[in-house]
Amino acid sequence: MKSLIFLVLALYPHTAASLVAGSALTKALDSTSRPVVVHLWDPKPAALESFAIADVSAACRDAGAAAVLVTPALVSAVAEEQEAHRGSYPGPLPVIADCALNDMIGTESPAELCIGAKSLGASAIGIRYYELDWPDEAALEAALCSAVAAAEQSGLGALLLGEFGADGDEGAAGAVGALASRVGASAALAKQCVEPEKTESGKEGALALGCWDGSAKALERLRGAGFSGLVLKNACDGDISRGARMKSPSLAAQAVTKLVKAALSKGSQTVWAGAGSTSGGESSSASLDSYFNNRG
Repeated sequence: MKSLIFLVLALYPHTAASLVAGSALTKALDSTSRPVVVHLWDPKPAALESFAIADVSAACRDAGAAAVLVTPALVSAVAEEQEAHRGSYPGPLPVIADCALNDMIGTESPAELCIGAKSLGASAIGIRYYELDWPDEAALEAALCSAVAAAEQSGLGALLLGEFGADGDEGAAGAVGALASRVGASAALAKQCVEPEKTESGKEGALALGCWDGSAKALERLRGAGFSGLVLKNACDGDISRGARMKSPSLAAQAVTKLVKAALSKGSQTVWAGAGSTSGGESSSASLDSYFNNRG
Protein backbone atom coordinates (compact mmCIF):
# COMPACT_ATOMS: atom_id res chain seq x y z
CA MET A 1 0.00 0.00 0.00
CA LYS A 2 2.75 2.45 0.97
CA SER A 3 4.61 1.84 -2.30
CA LEU A 4 1.44 2.69 -4.24
CA ILE A 5 0.98 5.88 -2.21
CA PHE A 6 4.50 7.08 -2.92
CA LEU A 7 4.14 6.20 -6.61
CA VAL A 8 1.00 8.35 -6.84
CA LEU A 9 2.73 11.25 -5.10
CA ALA A 10 5.68 10.96 -7.45
CA LEU A 11 3.63 10.92 -10.63
CA TYR A 12 1.08 13.69 -10.08
CA PRO A 13 3.02 16.89 -9.17
CA HIS A 14 3.72 17.84 -12.79
CA THR A 15 0.11 17.54 -13.93
CA ALA A 16 -1.10 19.16 -10.73
CA ALA A 17 1.13 22.19 -11.25
CA SER A 18 -0.39 22.86 -14.66
CA LEU A 19 -3.85 22.77 -13.09
CA VAL A 20 -2.92 25.48 -10.57
CA ALA A 21 -1.50 27.65 -13.33
CA GLY A 22 -4.47 27.45 -15.64
CA SER A 23 -7.70 26.85 -13.76
CA ALA A 24 -10.49 29.42 -13.85
CA LEU A 25 -10.87 28.98 -10.11
CA THR A 26 -7.25 29.92 -9.42
CA LYS A 27 -7.55 33.01 -11.60
CA ALA A 28 -10.75 34.05 -9.85
CA LEU A 29 -9.23 33.63 -6.39
CA ASP A 30 -6.12 35.57 -7.44
CA SER A 31 -8.12 38.42 -8.97
CA THR A 32 -8.95 40.01 -5.61
CA SER A 33 -7.24 40.53 -2.28
CA ARG A 34 -10.33 39.25 -0.40
CA PRO A 35 -11.77 36.31 -2.37
CA VAL A 36 -15.15 35.05 -1.18
CA VAL A 37 -16.50 31.65 -2.23
CA VAL A 38 -20.26 31.58 -1.67
CA HIS A 39 -21.71 28.21 -0.64
CA LEU A 40 -25.36 27.79 -1.69
CA TRP A 41 -27.42 24.91 -0.35
CA ASP A 42 -31.08 23.97 -0.24
CA PRO A 43 -32.58 20.73 1.10
CA LYS A 44 -35.03 20.50 -1.83
CA PRO A 45 -33.12 21.56 -4.96
CA ALA A 46 -35.55 19.85 -7.33
CA ALA A 47 -38.40 22.02 -6.02
CA LEU A 48 -36.60 25.32 -6.64
CA GLU A 49 -37.89 27.53 -9.42
CA SER A 50 -35.38 28.80 -11.95
CA PHE A 51 -35.93 32.47 -11.15
CA ALA A 52 -35.16 31.85 -7.45
CA ILE A 53 -31.84 30.23 -8.31
CA ALA A 54 -31.07 32.94 -10.88
CA ASP A 55 -31.66 35.71 -8.31
CA VAL A 56 -29.20 34.22 -5.84
CA SER A 57 -26.65 33.34 -8.52
CA ALA A 58 -26.73 36.90 -9.85
CA ALA A 59 -26.35 38.29 -6.33
CA CYS A 60 -23.11 36.34 -5.88
CA ARG A 61 -21.68 37.83 -9.06
CA ASP A 62 -22.92 41.39 -8.59
CA ALA A 63 -21.81 41.57 -4.95
CA GLY A 64 -18.23 40.72 -5.88
CA ALA A 65 -17.84 37.04 -4.93
CA ALA A 66 -15.01 35.07 -6.52
CA ALA A 67 -16.81 31.75 -7.03
CA VAL A 68 -19.94 29.78 -6.13
CA LEU A 69 -19.88 26.39 -4.38
CA VAL A 70 -23.00 24.24 -4.84
CA THR A 71 -24.22 20.67 -4.61
CA PRO A 72 -24.26 18.72 -7.89
CA ALA A 73 -28.05 19.19 -8.15
CA LEU A 74 -27.60 22.96 -8.45
CA VAL A 75 -24.55 23.09 -10.73
CA SER A 76 -26.42 23.21 -14.03
CA ALA A 77 -28.86 25.99 -13.08
CA VAL A 78 -26.22 28.20 -11.47
CA ALA A 79 -23.69 27.63 -14.26
CA GLU A 80 -26.31 28.47 -16.89
CA GLU A 81 -27.17 31.76 -15.17
CA GLN A 82 -23.50 32.67 -14.82
CA GLU A 83 -22.62 31.77 -18.40
CA ALA A 84 -25.41 34.00 -19.73
CA HIS A 85 -23.34 36.97 -18.54
CA ARG A 86 -20.13 36.12 -20.35
CA GLY A 87 -18.91 39.27 -22.05
CA SER A 88 -20.63 41.46 -19.47
CA TYR A 89 -19.25 43.11 -16.35
CA PRO A 90 -19.04 41.54 -13.90
CA GLY A 91 -18.48 38.36 -15.83
CA PRO A 92 -19.48 34.80 -14.91
CA LEU A 93 -18.13 33.24 -11.73
CA PRO A 94 -16.58 29.76 -11.62
CA VAL A 95 -19.07 27.21 -10.31
CA ILE A 96 -17.62 24.60 -7.96
CA ALA A 97 -19.37 21.23 -7.63
CA ASP A 98 -19.31 19.93 -4.05
CA CYS A 99 -18.01 16.33 -4.05
CA ALA A 100 -17.00 13.90 -1.30
CA LEU A 101 -13.52 12.39 -1.54
CA ASN A 102 -14.92 9.03 -0.48
CA ASP A 103 -17.31 9.11 -3.43
CA MET A 104 -14.52 9.91 -5.86
CA ILE A 105 -12.07 7.31 -4.61
CA GLY A 106 -14.84 4.76 -4.15
CA THR A 107 -15.68 4.76 -7.86
CA GLU A 108 -13.83 2.72 -10.46
CA SER A 109 -13.10 5.90 -12.40
CA PRO A 110 -12.96 9.22 -10.48
CA ALA A 111 -12.69 10.88 -13.89
CA GLU A 112 -16.29 9.89 -14.66
CA LEU A 113 -17.56 11.96 -11.73
CA CYS A 114 -15.46 14.91 -12.90
CA ILE A 115 -16.64 14.55 -16.49
CA GLY A 116 -20.21 14.61 -15.20
CA ALA A 117 -19.54 17.81 -13.23
CA LYS A 118 -17.90 19.39 -16.28
CA SER A 119 -20.86 18.50 -18.49
CA LEU A 120 -23.18 20.28 -16.05
CA GLY A 121 -21.13 23.46 -16.37
CA ALA A 122 -18.80 23.24 -13.37
CA SER A 123 -15.40 24.94 -13.54
CA ALA A 124 -14.02 23.11 -10.50
CA ILE A 125 -14.79 20.54 -7.85
CA GLY A 126 -14.79 21.07 -4.11
CA ILE A 127 -13.34 17.97 -2.46
CA ARG A 128 -14.78 17.32 1.01
CA TYR A 129 -12.82 15.01 3.28
CA TYR A 130 -12.73 14.22 7.00
CA GLU A 131 -9.90 13.18 9.32
CA LEU A 132 -12.12 10.45 10.75
CA ASP A 133 -12.24 8.81 7.30
CA TRP A 134 -8.58 9.45 6.50
CA PRO A 135 -6.43 9.07 9.64
CA ASP A 136 -3.32 8.23 7.61
CA GLU A 137 -1.83 11.45 6.19
CA ALA A 138 0.05 9.72 3.38
CA ALA A 139 -3.07 7.86 2.25
CA LEU A 140 -5.07 11.09 2.35
CA GLU A 141 -2.51 12.95 0.25
CA ALA A 142 -2.41 10.13 -2.29
CA ALA A 143 -6.21 10.10 -2.52
CA LEU A 144 -6.31 13.89 -2.97
CA CYS A 145 -3.63 13.64 -5.67
CA SER A 146 -5.75 11.09 -7.51
CA ALA A 147 -8.92 13.19 -7.20
CA VAL A 148 -7.24 16.42 -8.34
CA ALA A 149 -5.57 14.61 -11.25
CA ALA A 150 -8.97 13.28 -12.33
CA ALA A 151 -10.34 16.83 -12.17
CA GLU A 152 -7.44 18.11 -14.24
CA GLN A 153 -8.05 15.49 -16.92
CA SER A 154 -11.57 16.87 -17.23
CA GLY A 155 -10.39 20.49 -17.37
CA LEU A 156 -11.53 21.30 -13.83
CA GLY A 157 -9.85 23.09 -10.96
CA ALA A 158 -10.03 21.86 -7.37
CA LEU A 159 -10.72 23.30 -3.92
CA LEU A 160 -9.93 21.23 -0.82
CA LEU A 161 -12.73 21.27 1.77
CA GLY A 162 -11.29 19.55 4.81
CA GLU A 163 -13.80 19.02 7.64
CA PHE A 164 -16.42 21.07 5.74
CA GLY A 165 -19.53 20.27 7.75
CA ALA A 166 -22.31 21.51 9.96
CA ASP A 167 -20.62 21.48 13.36
CA GLY A 168 -18.93 24.89 13.16
CA ASP A 169 -15.41 23.46 13.22
CA GLU A 170 -14.56 23.56 9.54
CA GLY A 171 -11.15 23.45 7.93
CA ALA A 172 -8.25 21.05 8.14
CA ALA A 173 -5.49 21.64 10.69
CA GLY A 174 -1.88 22.40 9.84
CA ALA A 175 -0.36 23.82 6.69
CA VAL A 176 -3.20 22.86 4.36
CA GLY A 177 -2.13 25.46 1.82
CA ALA A 178 1.09 23.51 1.39
CA LEU A 179 -0.90 20.30 1.05
CA ALA A 180 -3.10 21.92 -1.59
CA SER A 181 -0.01 23.05 -3.48
CA ARG A 182 1.48 19.57 -3.44
CA VAL A 183 -1.65 17.91 -4.80
CA GLY A 184 -2.39 20.73 -7.26
CA ALA A 185 -5.50 22.33 -5.76
CA SER A 186 -6.21 26.05 -6.10
CA ALA A 187 -7.01 26.61 -2.41
CA ALA A 188 -7.93 24.83 0.79
CA LEU A 189 -10.27 25.34 3.73
CA ALA A 190 -8.15 25.78 6.86
CA LYS A 191 -8.54 26.07 10.62
CA GLN A 192 -5.50 28.32 10.94
CA CYS A 193 -4.19 30.94 8.55
CA VAL A 194 -0.65 29.86 7.67
CA GLU A 195 1.52 31.98 5.37
CA PRO A 196 1.66 30.25 1.97
CA GLU A 197 4.85 28.35 1.28
CA LYS A 198 6.80 28.98 -1.89
CA THR A 199 6.63 26.44 -4.68
CA GLU A 200 9.72 25.17 -6.52
CA SER A 201 9.23 27.91 -9.12
CA GLY A 202 9.27 30.57 -6.39
CA LYS A 203 5.55 31.35 -6.56
CA GLU A 204 3.33 31.38 -3.48
CA GLY A 205 1.52 28.15 -2.64
CA ALA A 206 -2.22 27.62 -2.58
CA LEU A 207 -4.48 29.99 -0.68
CA ALA A 208 -5.86 29.04 2.76
CA LEU A 209 -9.53 29.98 3.21
CA GLY A 210 -11.43 30.46 6.45
CA CYS A 211 -14.99 29.19 6.84
CA TRP A 212 -17.52 31.90 7.74
CA ASP A 213 -21.00 31.19 9.09
CA GLY A 214 -22.32 34.68 8.33
CA SER A 215 -22.12 36.10 11.86
CA ALA A 216 -20.38 39.37 12.71
CA LYS A 217 -18.46 37.76 15.58
CA ALA A 218 -17.08 35.00 13.35
CA LEU A 219 -16.08 37.53 10.69
CA GLU A 220 -14.10 39.51 13.26
CA ARG A 221 -12.41 36.34 14.47
CA LEU A 222 -11.43 35.26 10.96
CA ARG A 223 -10.10 38.70 10.11
CA GLY A 224 -8.12 38.76 13.33
CA ALA A 225 -6.66 35.34 12.48
CA GLY A 226 -5.33 36.74 9.20
CA PHE A 227 -7.62 35.07 6.67
CA SER A 228 -7.92 37.13 3.51
CA GLY A 229 -10.19 34.66 1.74
CA LEU A 230 -13.39 33.03 2.97
CA VAL A 231 -15.89 30.32 2.18
CA LEU A 232 -19.29 31.76 3.14
CA LYS A 233 -21.11 28.61 4.24
CA ASN A 234 -24.84 28.15 3.62
CA ALA A 235 -25.29 31.78 2.58
CA CYS A 236 -29.07 31.45 2.13
CA ASP A 237 -29.60 29.57 5.39
CA GLY A 238 -30.92 26.56 3.50
CA ASP A 239 -33.65 28.51 1.70
CA ILE A 240 -32.59 29.67 -1.76
CA SER A 241 -36.16 30.55 -2.72
CA ARG A 242 -36.82 32.80 0.28
CA GLY A 243 -38.85 35.80 -0.88
CA ALA A 244 -38.43 34.98 -4.56
CA ARG A 245 -42.16 35.16 -5.22
CA MET A 246 -42.53 38.46 -3.39
CA LYS A 247 -39.78 40.61 -4.89
CA SER A 248 -36.69 40.69 -7.04
CA PRO A 249 -33.99 40.53 -5.94
CA SER A 250 -35.36 37.99 -3.50
CA LEU A 251 -34.79 38.08 0.24
CA ALA A 252 -32.30 35.23 -0.18
CA ALA A 253 -30.43 37.21 -2.85
CA GLN A 254 -30.39 40.30 -0.64
CA ALA A 255 -28.92 38.21 2.17
CA VAL A 256 -26.12 37.00 -0.09
CA THR A 257 -25.37 40.56 -1.20
CA LYS A 258 -25.16 41.84 2.38
CA LEU A 259 -22.87 39.04 3.47
CA VAL A 260 -20.49 39.18 0.52
CA LYS A 261 -20.15 42.95 0.85
CA ALA A 262 -19.49 42.58 4.58
CA ALA A 263 -16.76 40.04 3.84
CA LEU A 264 -15.19 42.33 1.25
CA SER A 265 -15.24 45.42 3.48
CA LYS A 266 -11.96 46.50 5.06
CA GLY A 267 -13.47 47.75 8.30
CA SER A 268 -16.07 46.44 10.71
CA GLN A 269 -19.53 46.17 9.24
CA THR A 270 -22.78 45.07 10.84
CA VAL A 271 -24.02 41.86 9.27
CA TRP A 272 -27.72 41.80 8.49
CA ALA A 273 -29.39 39.62 11.15
CA GLY A 274 -31.51 37.81 8.57
CA ALA A 275 -28.56 36.77 6.43
CA GLY A 276 -26.38 33.71 6.35
CA SER A 277 -26.85 30.78 8.70
CA THR A 278 -27.34 33.01 11.76
CA SER A 279 -31.10 32.53 11.98
CA GLY A 280 -30.60 28.83 12.63
CA GLY A 281 -33.95 27.41 11.54
CA GLU A 282 -34.25 23.89 12.96
CA SER A 283 -35.46 22.17 9.80
CA SER A 284 -32.77 23.51 7.47
CA SER A 285 -30.03 22.99 10.08
CA ALA A 286 -31.08 19.41 10.64
CA SER A 287 -31.15 18.72 6.90
CA LEU A 288 -27.76 20.34 6.41
CA ASP A 289 -26.32 18.25 9.22
CA SER A 290 -27.74 15.14 7.57
CA TYR A 291 -26.23 16.16 4.23
CA PHE A 292 -22.71 16.50 5.60
CA ASN A 293 -22.91 13.48 7.89
CA ASN A 294 -23.89 11.43 4.88
CA ARG A 295 -20.47 12.36 3.43
CA GLY A 296 -21.93 13.27 0.04
